[in-house]
Amino acid sequence: MSESGDGAMELNRFSGNPILTPIRNNSWESKMVFNPGAYLNGSNIHILYRAVDENYTSHIGYASSKNGLKIDERLDKPVITPEYEWEKLGIEDVRVNKIDNHIYITYTALSNNGPRVAIAETKDFTSFIKKGLIGPNHYDKDAVFFPKRIDGKIILLHRIEPNIQLAYFESVADIFNPPKEYWKKNMDNIENLTLLKPKQEWEMAKIGAGPPPIETDRGWILLYHGVDQFKVYRVGAVLLDLDTPSKILARTTEPLLQPKEWYEHWGYIPDVVFPTGTALIDETLYVYYGAADTTCCVATTNINDLLKKLK
Repeated sequence: MSESGDGAMELNRFSGNPILTPIRNNSWESKMVFNPGAYLNGSNIHILYRAVDENYTSHIGYASSKNGLKIDERLDKPVITPEYEWEKLGIEDVRVNKIDNHIYITYTALSNNGPRVAIAETKDFTSFIKKGLIGPNHYDKDAVFFPKRIDGKIILLHRIEPNIQLAYFESVADIFNPPKEYWKKNMDNIENLTLLKPKQEWEMAKIGAGPPPIETDRGWILLYHGVDQFKVYRVGAVLLDLDTPSKILARTTEPLLQPKEWYEHWGYIPDVVFPTGTALIDETLYVYYGAADTTCCVATTNINDLLKKLK
């Protein structure tokens, strides 16, 4: 494995950030809006963002953009709200995944038992069918799928603190109803299924997957967040082998994004940049992230420049 350390490279923040802020007159998103998932469909980028109400319960709102920067549409009502006991304290931190031509939303379902990974399915980004909890009966977050099967397998990334782990499935049905003892065996073998551990000082407390991995001709780019001992959140990246994604080809030693602007320093949780969505248009990669757990922002980079960094 090689690591890039030849000078820092940063994503380019949009000068119009934040692109989404709370709307005080909408009670369900009156406190904070942040951590937006994204999905490019033709010329339209669908954005699903976490919105916090006056009781500090999280819902999911919808917005869209045609150029990646300007918000063209934003709905007045949430598209996903807590309904069941296992999510009664909030629905958080959406990622948008494509599996076998289906669009699945992974999110953190919060209850008195702690955070778990849950899934919903959509065809139009206005109606959603909840599929329930997946993963181990454990404090689990930051779940994303690779957007295509690899060697016939569906691969999930998730986070049992402080590391990022892998899980393999033969079918979509196995995600929701895995073979008997599947997750017990997975947890018993967690060390061998660990993809990434904290390494640099800026990510030493814990790390977690960001948006779903991005396929390039040189490998899969996975953006992730890293947290240091002072609870400052930054963004890093790894390059994974196309055919064997458990193999790390390169990893950034310096963060690609770290709190610098006022909207990243000041908010409900200060000093946070938290990537959850991407859209690749031609060679421009749009990275959507939450800032200080209060607003939604976007930064860009040329995909080839990022690959050069991950040499």
